[in-house]
Amino acid sequence: MGCKALVTAISSGPPKYGAADGILWECNRSALLPALVADLERAAAEYAGRSEEPVRVISGARTLRRQAELMAPMTPEQLEALYCRNGYPQYIRDLVAIRGHDGAVTASQAYEVLIQRTEGYVSAHLSGAAVDLAVPQDDAHVAFLKELLARHGFNVLDERSAGIPCIHATHTASPLRIVKE
Repeated sequence: MGCKALVTAISSGPPKYGAADGILWECNRSALLPALVADLERAAAEYAGRSEEPVRVISGARTLRRQAELMAPMTPEQLEALYCRNGYPQYIRDLVAIRGHDGAVTASQAYEVLIQRTEGYVSAHLSGAAVDLAVPQDDAHVAFLKELLARHGFNVLDERSAGIPCIHATHTASPLRIVKE
């Protein structure tokens, strides 16, 4: 069965899971915005009902310091793929320059760059407006999950293209804010 046929089969079968079974939280959900959680629960219940597997949330809201820890080991290509979709912010230029001079960026260096930046919100995770999801078992399930997330108010980025094994979902109705901790 081809990928498109499997997505059709997944999306047309009878529900097998209830809403309570739709999400496996592997992170703390308390700092996530309530509207995000509500829309994610709806998408996850539908996904789990058709696929017989829960949506695994592996990352949610985070601090600027945690964001810096995650960004520090990234290659320039990863930084550009994940943070330069709407331009090339100065904080990415600064991180790439540090890597170019020293060959590595420490979490402390990345944090200093992020805290001193003059523009940009960096990540919707900082506002509690995004989650990272574990990648489902096959391409048909990935496509179905992405479709459901989009239908329930999320912009979706498959971060595997940047070497990060997750699906990033930003809740479009949730406000983003600049976090300078």
